Amino acid sequence: MRTHVLLPSALCMASFLLATISGPVAAAEDVKALLELLMEKGIITREEYDKKIKKAQEIEEVRAFNEAQDVRRANAAIDKRVQDEAKFKTEIYGQLSAGYYQASNMTAASIDASGMSDQPKANNRVGLKVSRELAPDLRAMVTLESNFSARTGAIGRDAAGYGVAATGNAAAVFDREANVRAISASYGTLILGRGPTLQNDLSSAFDARQNWNFGGLKAIGRYVGFHSASGVNRADKLIRYISPAYEGFTLDTAISFGGVADDADKGTNYYLGGRYKNGNVEFGYNHAEVKLGSASAPTSQTEVTNRVDFFAAKYTVDSWTVNAGYVMTRNPSLSSGGSFDTLKTSGKVNADTWFAGAVYRFTPKLSWNGGWYQVVDQTVQTNANRNNDVTMVATGLTWSPYKELDLFVDYAQASRQSGATGAFTLYDKWVPDTGTGGNASSSIGYSESKKNQSGISVGALYRF
Repeated sequence: MRTHVLLPSALCMASFLLATISGPVAAAEDVKALLELLMEKGIITREEYDKKIKKAQEIEEVRAFNEAQDVRRANAAIDKRVQDEAKFKTEIYGQLSAGYYQASNMTAASIDASGMSDQPKANNRVGLKVSRELAPDLRAMVTLESNFSARTGAIGRDAAGYGVAATGNAAAVFDREANVRAISASYGTLILGRGPTLQNDLSSAFDARQNWNFGGLKAIGRYVGFHSASGVNRADKLIRYISPAYEGFTLDTAISFGGVADDADKGTNYYLGGRYKNGNVEFGYNHAEVKLGSASAPTSQTEVTNRVDFFAAKYTVDSWTVNAGYVMTRNPSLSSGGSFDTLKTSGKVNADTWFAGAVYRFTPKLSWNGGWYQVVDQTVQTNANRNNDVTMVATGLTWSPYKELDLFVDYAQASRQSGATGAFTLYDKWVPDTGTGGNASSSIGYSESKKNQSGISVGALYRF
């Protein structure tokens, strides 16, 4: 009697387990054993046993399928998250260059100066890049980049040169770059906003001194007018297109809009050039039609005040890289060709500039560089003398114990002609700490003078 009570109960239990099975395979095996026991006892028939086993198998297959789907969905979500993260990148970067300098005939008073140097090798900068992959061959990138002083902490346009932040319209924080780029390997790069022009790239790439602030091409370029952050090397409202390389050639063209409502051409600048690279040989050319002026001088914003033609080449063989270049700067808006500024390096002049140099790598971490630069004054003067010529030589050693760190020592010397009226400096855009009272808005206290200059610089550059 007790047996008849237990068996129907076991049958109910088996049916319940069969109906709710969703656990591991071991649970299905337990149900099978129970059903076999019931069949041996005659409680269920073979046909009933087969039906229930089939149903158990179907339930197990459904459970396994659902589990697999859950795993697939989880994996797909992880894969999508990884892909999205790969398409979106944020980078904080920059560099800082500082050290000690000592130089002669600095400032209009022709004093010797020494002290802590700020960005003697290359401009200090801190920047943010945020990019997003829009398609397999299209990436959008926003770049914000600023100059800063390691001496005072000032930030913004020429802050490191002067040691103080600029004021008024010149007080741009993101003075180096504030732009968006569309980058495609197949179609090229489009830059919109404030940013560098081709002239900026060529001056650094084809100078053995890499356009250094101390005894590099930058100081020469500012003197005669092919280096200026206000329209020549960097420009506001810039639209620049860089083509993909074709047979080694890259086209580079840009326009910087003046933004004057009543005159679309007022203050608008034009740039056209390119680069060619074939093995160890590389060439670069840039033509710029730039209108440098001010609101108080409308004519200079309408007429081209700086016409630049920059030619350069370099060749690399073994441990040597040699370079040479020629720059023609002209001021076609004035019959006299403009004039050299008597207080600071701010050229809009007629001059021919020649430069050459070399880099020798003793080891991957130790290198020597040397550069020669000559400015020939082409300005027509009443006394028929061209007395604003400059000859500058510079040399240095660089040791890079780590890829992020350079340690360097440099010597530079600039020779002037007697009676020079133009102010020149071998230390570009610099207010020395000693013997000056200058600031970013004054015309005194700069490192410019009209006499011979020489100096030494020791320092370090760190990239991050």
